[in-house]
Amino acid sequence: MTQDKKGSRYWDDRFATSAYAYGEQANDFLVWAAPQVKKGKAISLSEGEGRNAVYLAQLGFEVTAVDFSSVGLAKAQALADKHHVKIECRLMDLQDLNLEPENWDLVVSIFSQPDAPIRQRLNAQLASSLKPGGAFILESKVSEDDTAAGKYPGAAILINEIAPLQVTFSNQGARDLSEGTYHVGSHTTAQLLAFRA
Repeated sequence: MTQDKKGSRYWDDRFATSAYAYGEQANDFLVWAAPQVKKGKAISLSEGEGRNAVYLAQLGFEVTAVDFSSVGLAKAQALADKHHVKIECRLMDLQDLNLEPENWDLVVSIFSQPDAPIRQRLNAQLASSLKPGGAFILESKVSEDDTAAGKYPGAAILINEIAPLQVTFSNQGARDLSEGTYHVGSHTTAQLLAFRA
């Protein structure tokens, strides 16, 4: 995701149709990982149209959905209303976000993929922002240029960036996605589930 006004207009346009660009169902890795996390306060980065935030709220989390697309967040709120759950929508660019110390039981990054300096800064905040026993769940695309300087790094780089969190599951490889219109077919992704001790 490009972190500037031009980028937010791009996402506003993508989310402007009545259909949900990435579907209304939560990401399947999140569906596998989230039940392993104790319930509490969750924040979902680059939440878009709300599919993951609504799922977490259905599990019993108190959810904050962060995105820089007002169009996406309006659809997120509509999806929450449809499923009779409550989420807090926060219109914010990730470059302006700081993860408050010991405030979160769960931080979620599902295909968030900000520019590398923003990702590295937020990843460095994870260990202090999570409460003891809190978790970080990530899935992101991996490119051939999977270095730390790129937007789509591999799992090994991400694991290094989130230290000292304890990684209980990691995977990198090709898998078939079926999420709305835009996540379809084979993609190489990195998946992480990690906890603060």
